[in-house]
Amino acid sequence: MILRVPPHNIDLTSAPQVLLKFQQSHRRYQENTYVVYSTNGGATWQEMEVNATMSVNTNTTNPQTLQVNLSNQIGGHDSVRIGFKYTGNYDWFWAVDDVKLMTPDAHDVAVSSVYWGSTGAWGARLPYYQIPTAQVTQLDFSGIIANLGYMNQNATFHATAGAYNGTSPATPIPAFSSDTANCTAGFTPAAVNATINVSVNVQIDSTDANPADNTVANAATIAVNPSIYARDKNTISGGSYNQGQGFEVGNIFDIYAAANLSAIDVFISGSAVAGASIYSKLYSIDAQGNFVYVDESNPYTLTSSDLNALITLPLSGGASPLTANQPYLVVVGSLGDAGATNDLVVGTSGVSEAQTSYYLDLTNTTWYYTTGTPMVRMNFSNASLDETSLAPSFDIAPNPASGVTTISLGNTSSDATLTILDVTGKEVLHQAISSWNGAKSHEINTANFGNGVYFVNVAANGIMRTKKLVVRN
Repeated sequence: MILRVPPHNIDLTSAPQVLLKFQQSHRRYQENTYVVYSTNGGATWQEMEVNATMSVNTNTTNPQTLQVNLSNQIGGHDSVRIGFKYTGNYDWFWAVDDVKLMTPDAHDVAVSSVYWGSTGAWGARLPYYQIPTAQVTQLDFSGIIANLGYMNQNATFHATAGAYNGTSPATPIPAFSSDTANCTAGFTPAAVNATINVSVNVQIDSTDANPADNTVANAATIAVNPSIYARDKNTISGGSYNQGQGFEVGNIFDIYAAANLSAIDVFISGSAVAGASIYSKLYSIDAQGNFVYVDESNPYTLTSSDLNALITLPLSGGASPLTANQPYLVVVGSLGDAGATNDLVVGTSGVSEAQTSYYLDLTNTTWYYTTGTPMVRMNFSNASLDETSLAPSFDIAPNPASGVTTISLGNTSSDATLTILDVTGKEVLHQAISSWNGAKSHEINTANFGNGVYFVNVAANGIMRTKKLVVRN
């Protein structure tokens, strides 16, 4: 059913300060997206472009909340109308929901996003959600702080990770604008197996009108472990493919200590096709920024059990030596099946900064950067390290679940963390399990979960394992 609301005027004579707040999902190409407004009952219209600073072929989060200050445009008028305008030609999409006109508070700040990670030879701050003990280095934390109120604010950003407690200087943020607050000291995790939860918050001198958006309790989870180097969040949110044509996709990794790379891991999307022939590749990067072939795996044919699963593709040359203080690119690819099927679909999870994750279209042999982080990882394990014995084991039953399900945990001598995330990456359950030694079962009440797909993560010994849970209440 489509509900159509006839146009009507909004009287804002008593509201000189006005904000338009709405949720959106948008993939950018060359289109234009506008908020349009009229102050004379629709006789004439003006427009204000939004999303103009988005890069081509990038996505917003789904959903993303936007707030547009329209005080100078419509504040104090008595015959206001609001609308949205999309113009494009062979472009992508713009979805808008939950539209609100609001009178702003005087004092209201929020953490819009967290910018964190390590900066190496590639030059970008790269977030690593799984870090091998040999590659541990300093992590830096910054907060993108939005001042949603009509008064200027001095904001202080805080980040905690284990024993680390970072603080930024007081950062002036003008009304209705955003700025970055940087913690003055970085954090270097101990080079031991551990799962580290990152929390952040922002504080101001005055009482905040909406303190709930000042804190992100689970901004990131970092697993320091023996052998896996990962930039993805470990929860699939999309897929990268080429409609059955050949392609390669993967991530840049900075190497901080010399190491031998033995394999490349990849999460295969459930929409990939059993029978697809795939491979992994390692590239070094020359002084001009060109990707230089180093090694690759033997061809591997996907089976039905590989779909919706993480698989390992060993490099055919054995262990390839990586040089300290150099960046490398690891990819997984396929020559395709001439478009007969989806062929290979690589899972994506999280958002990459421009020019840090890459996609090679083999139909025109052109490299592009991609902002959906491919679930393609470095794997430094070798024959002397049986990582499978360290990884936590667990089962979920019943699955699909209706009202309740049980997580049955296998044996490990380490403390563990149990988390459940929805398909957008939002955490719906977080539980620390201390002194986890021996098999245990945890009953999970799914009655408060919405119907759909969830991802159950169990982290122990610095290694995280993920399984899919379907809820049908």
